Amino acid sequence: MLFYLPAATPWWFEMICIPLIRLTAEKHEVHVMVPPPWSGTGIGAGQIPLLARLPDVYWHILDGPDHPLLRTDASGQDDLFELVRVVAPDIVLCRSADNIAPARFPGIVRYLMEGGAPPLINAPRSVWLAPDLFDHGTLPDLSDAELALLDALAGPVFDALDICARPPAREAFFAMHGLPTEKRVIGLPLDYEHRENFFARHNRYPSNAATIAAIAAELDEDTILAVTHHPLTERHGDPRSIDAVVAAQGGRVRVLASLGRQGSTTQGLAAHADGFVTGNSKSWSNAVIAGTPLVRLSPFATGDWVGAYASVADLLSDLDRGSARRADPLAARRWFAFHLLNNVIDTADERLDAEAIVGRALTDADPGRWREMLERQVASDRKCKAQPA
Repeated sequence: MLFYLPAATPWWFEMICIPLIRLTAEKHEVHVMVPPPWSGTGIGAGQIPLLARLPDVYWHILDGPDHPLLRTDASGQDDLFELVRVVAPDIVLCRSADNIAPARFPGIVRYLMEGGAPPLINAPRSVWLAPDLFDHGTLPDLSDAELALLDALAGPVFDALDICARPPAREAFFAMHGLPTEKRVIGLPLDYEHRENFFARHNRYPSNAATIAAIAAELDEDTILAVTHHPLTERHGDPRSIDAVVAAQGGRVRVLASLGRQGSTTQGLAAHADGFVTGNSKSWSNAVIAGTPLVRLSPFATGDWVGAYASVADLLSDLDRGSARRADPLAARRWFAFHLLNNVIDTADERLDAEAIVGRALTDADPGRWREMLERQVASDRKCKAQPA
């Protein structure tokens, strides 16, 4: 197995990658390729003790002069391809914003992506081994029997996935954020914007400010664009460019404050807005679970059942006619059940082992693990409900 990790931040490396490396190395030959620190990614002195605790792992520090390019475009790095050819991996697990170069690697290639699908799947250390960077809502080819089993398990899954923190009702939510009830509201959750987030290169617009300006330009005077910040941007980012573009819109754009313990602002907005716009953000799932019409501005695949619009203009036109399409609710239950039971890996799960990790890389679907994963989720949900409000 090869772990190719040029875009792993120190947190990702320590909390996500190291547990996967440690477990797979117990049963398999494991190689890790990672660059030195640059722009908030790579490994440095703080991670060296972690490497020393894994003596059976082969470490390859990719410290050539062009190592910054590994985060975004390694297609011209011939020495990298030669090294990967020598390692000859059967499975490659990537944390990279470049999906062109890894596609040329030998073996089965999967991308380590966030496994969360809010508001229902929120384990902070959950990942999934994705076939591409931001395919959302897709299913592999499943037999009729497998689909029937998923549909049967969807009920228990949704019982177990009862949301621990629900948003306020619509009237209370709008009042809390000063949103007018007499106008149409379109929700826009912003992406994480920081120097360490190289995945933003796949977004439709070059920045959050540019995204706001482009979408606001398509709205009329009777429509409000309601924006929520990514929580990491609130903590580590610079809001000044957002403030400037919002101020230029003359009140047609509102930035909603975090609700804290009262529930996720983005979840509440997805539930109560007339329409919702996302790019590659995992917040798309907030809209489909709420039955809110969704625009997805992304070059990556979206499941047909989502009914996503490719443009804001098309959504607005259908909203005017009262015919806006929404995600198929039964298909939504099926997809959430599949994603949780088949895809998600919680690196904090003490029962996680090499077989589970390798199995998810080798097979797109394995009904054999679905019931076991449901039992784990039910147990986890009981802990959630037992926590004080």
